[in-house]
Amino acid sequence: MKPILQLLCLTSLAGLFGCGDSMIKHSTSESAQAAPAAKVKIPVPVATANKIIKGDEDLTGYWVGAFGADSTMTTAEVQDGEAWENANKINLSIDTISGSKVSGHSIVAGNFRPFTGTIEHSGNTYHFFAKEPGDDKYDGVFTFSINTGDSVLAGTWKANHQVKTPVRYYNLTKRYFRYDPDIQLDNSRYADTNKKKPVTYKDEDGTKYTDIEYAMSTVDFSEYNASNRLLTSGKLANLKAADLLIIRNSIFARHGYSFKKPAIRAFFDQQNWYIPISTDVTATLTPVEKQNLALLMQYEKNAKQYYDTFGR
Repeated sequence: MKPILQLLCLTSLAGLFGCGDSMIKHSTSESAQAAPAAKVKIPVPVATANKIIKGDEDLTGYWVGAFGADSTMTTAEVQDGEAWENANKINLSIDTISGSKVSGHSIVAGNFRPFTGTIEHSGNTYHFFAKEPGDDKYDGVFTFSINTGDSVLAGTWKANHQVKTPVRYYNLTKRYFRYDPDIQLDNSRYADTNKKKPVTYKDEDGTKYTDIEYAMSTVDFSEYNASNRLLTSGKLANLKAADLLIIRNSIFARHGYSFKKPAIRAFFDQQNWYIPISTDVTATLTPVEKQNLALLMQYEKNAKQYYDTFGR
């Protein structure tokens, strides 16, 4: 591939997959990342089946969508994967409402943060103002609202301290989480654009040029489900490291694990079915999944990591 064409491909990859991740090696006993020092019991809100707000009782539950730096980002752009470079999928959970008081928590980018605040019902609009504890560098203040008869909760988050993205915007819809071992991944490719190496090739006329090979997947991973059946050595032996990485992390994604590593997070954030609900899902893994995790990790250690954007 010529350098100019390679640059175009790299630009496309950065927008589609995100960047900054590493080919992480996870412990089967620590979910998909290192377990937190102190386990946090994450509340599960009682939610009605209504996604369109008719009254106070419909407000509690999981509200999910892009947590972005751009206020003009549309839902369609997020679903198409065009906005995840500057956005993470957030689960803004409204856990309890008591009179004018509200409590809840957010889960985004591998972080769980509780919040408390107030709710005001003015005309047809519910207005929320909620603060995170303030003992974390990335804590801030949520301000959001939703109208009666509407299904989109919209608002902003402003950081308490100086951070790279001091204001974030969101338009969230109510979602319900149910573990489903039969969920299949779509066949979009995963790439870690920070894990790369230069390789010299010869063109047809003998001209040498340098291309870049990346730690990235094929689409073969979409044929494997490590949650609903036992995998075998014969099926895994010839897969690339990134394919094995995605197959392995899909186990955690089905349980609603919130990923910290940017490239893996960006990949799963683009899966429409994926909802982050927890920062530790170890206790919910099934015997089949635990057995598959051990096998996947054995092959991942020795699998080929690098190849170019066309899978050479």
